[in-house]
Amino acid sequence: MIPVQQAFAQAFAHEAAGRADRAASIYRQILAAIPDHPGALLKLSEQDLAAGRLEVAREQLVRACAAALRQALPTGDLWLALGRVEAARRDAAAARAAFARALATVPENVPTLLACGELALTERDAPAAEAYFRRAVARDPGSAPARSNLALALAAQRRWTEAGDAAREAVALPAAPAHAFQVAAHVALQAGRVGAALDAAREGLARFPDDRDLLLRLVDALRNAGRAPEARARLEAALAGRHDDPALRSCLGAVLLQLGDPARAREQLRLATRRGPVPATTWDNLGLAERAQGDHGAAIEAFEAALAADPLLTTAATNLVKTQQEICAWGGVEAGAAAWRALLDRPDADPRFNPFVALGLPVTPAQQLAIARRWSLATLPPVAPPFVRARGDRLRVGYLSGDLHAHATAYLMAGLFERHDRSRFDVRVYSHGPDDRSAVRARIRAAVGAWVDVAALDDEAAARRMRDDRLDVLVDLKGHTQDARLGILARRPAPCQLHYLGFPGTLGTDAVDGIVADDTVVPPGDERHFHERVHRLPRCYQVTDGTRELPDPRPRAALGLPADAVVLACFNQTYKLSREFFALWLAALERVPQAVLWLYAPLAPARANLVAAARAAGADTARIVFADALPQREHLARLRAADLVLDLLPYGSHTTGSDALWAGVPMLSCRGDRFAGRVGASLLQAVGLDELVAETPAQYGALLLRLAADREALAGYRTYLDRERPRLPLFDTAGFARDWEALLTAVVAESAPAPSPG
Repeated sequence: MIPVQQAFAQAFAHEAAGRADRAASIYRQILAAIPDHPGALLKLSEQDLAAGRLEVAREQLVRACAAALRQALPTGDLWLALGRVEAARRDAAAARAAFARALATVPENVPTLLACGELALTERDAPAAEAYFRRAVARDPGSAPARSNLALALAAQRRWTEAGDAAREAVALPAAPAHAFQVAAHVALQAGRVGAALDAAREGLARFPDDRDLLLRLVDALRNAGRAPEARARLEAALAGRHDDPALRSCLGAVLLQLGDPARAREQLRLATRRGPVPATTWDNLGLAERAQGDHGAAIEAFEAALAADPLLTTAATNLVKTQQEICAWGGVEAGAAAWRALLDRPDADPRFNPFVALGLPVTPAQQLAIARRWSLATLPPVAPPFVRARGDRLRVGYLSGDLHAHATAYLMAGLFERHDRSRFDVRVYSHGPDDRSAVRARIRAAVGAWVDVAALDDEAAARRMRDDRLDVLVDLKGHTQDARLGILARRPAPCQLHYLGFPGTLGTDAVDGIVADDTVVPPGDERHFHERVHRLPRCYQVTDGTRELPDPRPRAALGLPADAVVLACFNQTYKLSREFFALWLAALERVPQAVLWLYAPLAPARANLVAAARAAGADTARIVFADALPQREHLARLRAADLVLDLLPYGSHTTGSDALWAGVPMLSCRGDRFAGRVGASLLQAVGLDELVAETPAQYGALLLRLAADREALAGYRTYLDRERPRLPLFDTAGFARDWEALLTAVVAESAPAPSPG
C-alpha cells in the first residue's frame, strides 16, 4: 500500500473532483491496513453524515475518538464531527457533550463555536446562540459565517436593527460567501423589509448566479411582495436547466399552492418526493395539495410523512388534525390533538400552532391565547409603533376583508354597510378577495363611500394606501382565517385598529388594538385571555341583515326527508363535528323513533365515517340524511324544513345559527368556555330563547331528548320566531348600526384628539 499521507492526498483529490465513492474506497483501504485509523474514520463519517447514514457515522466517530485517545492524538475535530452527527440525530444532549469536549480540547475554536451556536438556534435558545456567535466573531472578525449566524440569532430575538447590521457586515466582508447573502435576505424578510430582502437576494445572485439557495431566498421575497407569478417564472426557468432538483420543485409546488393551482402543485411536489430525500415541509405542502384536490387519504399520508421527517413541525401536525376533522376521522383527531397539545410544552417545537384549528380542539382559554401569540409572533412582521392623528369632522372607517363576495361575512355585513350614517362616517372598504360578480358584492360596493381593491398590492403597498387615505380606524374582518392579511395591520396604517366578526378569539398581536364582542361571548373577567382590549356591544356582537329575503320552504320530499319526521339538523362544517355531540344526537334517534338526523357533509369520506360511527353505536343509519352545499337562498329555503337545529362544542354555530333563527327554526345550544363556543348562546339570547341554552353536554342531551319528543313545543318556537322576526334584536340591523357607530366613536375618541372647531 502507498504511504498513508499519499493515500489521503489522493482521496482528497477525488473528493474535490466530486468522486466521493473513489475517495471512500481509499479510506477503507487505509482502515484495512490500520484498523480504527481516526482520520479515515472521520472522513468516512462525513460522507455517511451527508448521505443520512447517521448511525453508521456515529459508530465510526465513536471508534475514532476512542482510538485517538488511546494514541494520544488530537481529538478536537473528531468531537466536533461527533457533535454534528448527534445534532443530526436530534440528540441535543449528546451533541452538547461532544461540542464541550471539542472546546475543551481546542478552546475558542471558531468552527466549534459556530456548531454550538447552531445547535442552540435549533433548540430555540437564541440568547445562548448569540453568545457563541459573538465569541466566534471576537475570535475571527473576518468570519462571514460567524456574523451571518449572529444575525440569525438576533433576528430570532426580534432585535431587527442589530440583526440587519450583522447581516450587512457579513456581506460587506471581502469574498463574502453566498450564505451571507442568503442570511441577509432571510433576516430582511423576517423584519418585514421585503425590498431589502429582494436587494440582498439579487446582489447575491449577481455574484453567485448558480446558487440555488439564493434563488430560493429571492422566491421567498417575491412571494411576500405579492409577486408569486414572477416567483413561479423564475423557478420554472431554473428547473429547465435542473430537471431533478427537488428543492426547486418543492418551492415551485409551494408557489403554485399560493397561486391557487393545487393540481400543478401536487404534480411538482410528488416529483420532488420521488427525486430523493426532501424536507418535511415538502411533505406538508404535498398534503395541502392533495387535500385541495379532494384526496384526504393521500393528504393524511403526506402529513404523516412530514411528521416522520420532523416530529416538531407543528404545521404538519395541525394540517393532519384539520384533515381528519374534515372527514370525521375522530380516532385520528383525538390522537393527533393529544400529540399537538403535547408540542405546546416543547420550546423547540415550531411555534406555528394554527389558532383557527385550535378553536375546534379541546384547549383551554389560556392555551388559546398562547397559541395565538406564538402564531402571530412567528408569522407576522414586526409591528410598527402606534401613532396619534387628529381626525376630521366625519369618522373615516376602513374595513379590510377578503370575504366580501358570496360568503358568510358579506351576507352578515351587507345591511350594516347600508345603514352607516353617511353624515358622520366616511366608510371605505379594502378588499383583497375575488370578484365573483355576486349580487351581495355589488350591493356592498354601492353602499360604501370608497371601494379599494388591494388584492394585487403587497402588504406594505396596501398599508401605504390606507395611511394616505388617513383612516381614523381600520376594522379587520378576517383575523386568523384563511388568506388573512394581518401583515397589513402590522404596518400600522391606522391609529386605531380593531378586529371584528371573522375570528372568534384573541389574535395575540400588538397589531390589533381591540376586538369587538359582547357580554356572552366574552363574559366579564375573561379579558385575561385576550391579548387585545375587549370592546363589548350592548347586544349580540354578530350583525345580521334584517332585510334579506326569506324564501318559501322546500318540500321535504325534495330534500330526501320523511314528511312526518322530527328533523334534527346540523349544518355546521364537518370539521366542527365531534364524537361527543354525535353520540348525543344518536341517543335522540334511539329514544325518539320519529326523529331523523340531517347533516351537512359534502365529502364522501366524511359521510362514510359518520355512517360507520353510527353503525358502531347500533344506530339506524337509514335515519341519517346528508346534505350538500347550496347557494345561500336555496340553503335558507331548505333550512325551513328542519324542526330543530343542533349547535355543538367546542366550535359552535355562528352564521349557521343566525341563518336558522332567521328561517324560523329554533336552535339547541350548549355554552362553551371560549368565544367560539358561546356564539350560539348569544344568538339565542338575542331572540329571547335563553331556555334553549344548556350549560353542560349532559344537560344538552337531556334537553334534546325532551324537545325531539315534543312536536308542539318545536312548532311553538317556530311560530314565535316567524311572528316576532321583525321585532327581535338579532335582526334589528338599524339598531345594531347605531350601537356599532357609538362603539367606533368611543374607541377612536380614546386614541385620537377631537376635531378642531370650525
